[in-house]
Amino acid sequence: MKIPSVAGAWRQVLHYGKRCRFPKGAEILPGGVTGEHLFFIDQGEVRLQRFTRDGREKLLLSLHPGAIVGETPFFDEVPSCSTIVAATDCVLYSFSKDCVVGELIPRYPALAMALLQTLAAKVRVLCNQSVRLSLDDLPSRICTFLHLRAHMLEDGSMAARVSPGLNQQELANLLGVHRVTLNKALRELERESILGPYTRDEVYILDDTRFRELILK
Repeated sequence: MKIPSVAGAWRQVLHYGKRCRFPKGAEILPGGVTGEHLFFIDQGEVRLQRFTRDGREKLLLSLHPGAIVGETPFFDEVPSCSTIVAATDCVLYSFSKDCVVGELIPRYPALAMALLQTLAAKVRVLCNQSVRLSLDDLPSRICTFLHLRAHMLEDGSMAARVSPGLNQQELANLLGVHRVTLNKALRELERESILGPYTRDEVYILDDTRFRELILK
């Protein structure tokens, strides 16, 4: 999830924050605690995850450089139900509540709009995800996910190669299905020559017309 205008606003004030490194797998903000800091992702991938009592996990969002994370428990002062985890080695900038409320927003009003844009984008993603999990068939949900991760070319067309960033188990968790069910759907998309073989690093869109039909279905 990338929001360039938000990234530009925050990069102007990084000197107010504390530069932090998190190795892959580290908990940036564990579930069950209130958010005392807001984080700007400078490098790496960060994931918002929910864990059940029996140890199962649900991937909610995958965030990349330029995004803000941790704003919900930061502002509503309620312990977070989700955990923020470093999916790769990460560099983040941490901003305390006193800094954000007392220094940044009064001095840099554009940051307030940037925060609203961030929240609006996340609400849209989560609402769309909830609706599509309930109403769409699995191939459509797979193609929608890939479309969101696709790189758009200068002429407005979509690049044929997509880097999903998730392995099959992680994608199954995101879409709310069993890995075996996901694998069957991916194989069917391959047999119909809509997609090439799926890997974490790349998958090719072989039939753009039918791919878009599934997104708009």
